[in-house]
Amino acid sequence: MSDSNNRTDAPSSVVAVETAYRAALGVALAAAVFSIVVAALMWYDYSQRRLTDPFQDETYQALKAALAVQPDNEQLKHHIRVVDLRLRQQYFRQRTFAATGAVLLLSGVAVFLACLRLALRLRRKLPMPSPPELLADEESPAMLWGRWAVAGLGLVLIAGALGLSFTLLKSTPLPTALLPTEGHRLPTAGPAGQTEQGTSSRQSLPQDAVATKLPDQLGDTSLPLWPEAARYWPRFRGPGGLGVSVYTTLPVSWNAETGENILWKSPVPLPGVNSPIVWEKRVFVTGADEKRRQVYCFDADSGQLLWSADVPGTPESTARVPKVMPDTGFAAPTAATDGQRVYAIFANGDLAAFDMQGKLVWNLSLGIPDNSYGHASSLELYKGLLIVQFDQGTAKEGKSRLYGLETTTGKIVWQTAREVPNSWSSPIVVRAAGRDQLITCADPWVISYNPANGQEIWRAKVLKQDVGPSPTLADGLIYVANQYPYLSAIKPDGAGDVTTSHVVFTAEDGLPDTCSPLATKQFVFLLTSDGLLTCYDAKTGEKLWEHDFDGLPFSSSPGLAGKLVYLVSKEGKSFVVEPTREGCKIVAEGNLGEECVTSPAFQDGRIYLRGQKHLFCIAEKSN
Repeated sequence: MSDSNNRTDAPSSVVAVETAYRAALGVALAAAVFSIVVAALMWYDYSQRRLTDPFQDETYQALKAALAVQPDNEQLKHHIRVVDLRLRQQYFRQRTFAATGAVLLLSGVAVFLACLRLALRLRRKLPMPSPPELLADEESPAMLWGRWAVAGLGLVLIAGALGLSFTLLKSTPLPTALLPTEGHRLPTAGPAGQTEQGTSSRQSLPQDAVATKLPDQLGDTSLPLWPEAARYWPRFRGPGGLGVSVYTTLPVSWNAETGENILWKSPVPLPGVNSPIVWEKRVFVTGADEKRRQVYCFDADSGQLLWSADVPGTPESTARVPKVMPDTGFAAPTAATDGQRVYAIFANGDLAAFDMQGKLVWNLSLGIPDNSYGHASSLELYKGLLIVQFDQGTAKEGKSRLYGLETTTGKIVWQTAREVPNSWSSPIVVRAAGRDQLITCADPWVISYNPANGQEIWRAKVLKQDVGPSPTLADGLIYVANQYPYLSAIKPDGAGDVTTSHVVFTAEDGLPDTCSPLATKQFVFLLTSDGLLTCYDAKTGEKLWEHDFDGLPFSSSPGLAGKLVYLVSKEGKSFVVEPTREGCKIVAEGNLGEECVTSPAFQDGRIYLRGQKHLFCIAEKSN
């Protein structure tokens, strides 16, 4: 009886093992072919890739030169916009293609190796029974399953390869954050007891903030600032990072070539695309190249360079030169000051604090950032804490961090891990929904944290791809915008994931890739890199109007003083406009005489602007 059963079961066992072996071998071969196709496509794409700034394209530069000679040639302007768009699409398509191809290639190789190993094991274990009786000519369920498995996986792999090929041939509009981290190691200056995710080793913080009311244009808006901060320009885009001046008596026209309303201009020793900050009679900017990092202090009245200070490197930060885009450079983040110290961060992760006389107080390294453009996120301050948004790498790598450091010592009070990739947006601290909130932007989340301890409050999934523009606040709403996918207005009174419950509206036209949005209780303004200013109703998201500045490139974020919006183009030509619901009127124009990608700092009767080579003070000569 036993012999009979063995004779009956042996053929069935052979068929099952043989079927599994063939299925594994077939899948391995399909995965191998797929991996070879993906690798070939990636190699072809790499061989065609531009390794330099896409805007150094000879055709693009020739067209720009022609426009300088024929500034009124509308056909030429249109051609420049078409080429500009093509270059942006090509550059970011290549980055998306490379990331997608890497994932598919790794997946194909993993499937190939796993199935090949399985096939080899099955081949070694095949039984060798005595010749069985021939079975009926019909396929067993195992054989059918094996064939369908191979066919199904083959279709999936073919679809993946076709999709990758399609992205190679098709240009997809993606965002450009041309400004603009292996926080490999925490700074050794960290305090005993420093912990992840919002724990604090301090019981009290100096410089307690007060709710400072800002101009009426912002509606019901207050910021958690210490009293003096609202009077000055202590960080990127001023108090709260909103780009709004508390002063209204500002010059509207200037000309550096003729000297009109140029109180002074002073050369800055090292290059940098950071914006000026102001405290009392001091104006601060930073500069850096491959070897040096410096902080500069200028006299606000005369433009005299009062002091310059070198930022010491560490073995970690000087181990290699960080890779940066030419438009970003080594000193893109704007410094911050609390009136006691000035704080600066650079592309290699060096972070330092100096007193107001230029003496180094502390310095440390956060590690050379893993950032495809170079680090560009500016600093924020809150109740004796220095806030650093240090996004880097990919979301899956888990390298991104948000830090709260003690301003007096540089010790880490709290740090929070962020499941986001590298970004270039700067954080802001605002008073919203009755609580202080630290607002950050990076693909795909807008996330609000408690700035005192780094604990998350809410998040909204409204962003994609490279994120450069910073968030803003007006009349109780948070506004964020990026070239992809849209402008979003968010109510900041939620908890957890508020994507489906607290997004008031979204809009899709005139989206910026670099310039941060400007908002009031009436309007939201967006400015694209090719000079399109779009105005939305701040409550409904209705698009009210667009104004085209003839294709002029912009990187500087717009600013507001009273009823006037200040715009500075990359070429140094500026515009002051007065917006209404029906459109905008150009009040005056200005000329800085050199390139400018930084944002203005407003003080009483004065505007401080950093050009490519000089720091300018714009004011009536009597001021």
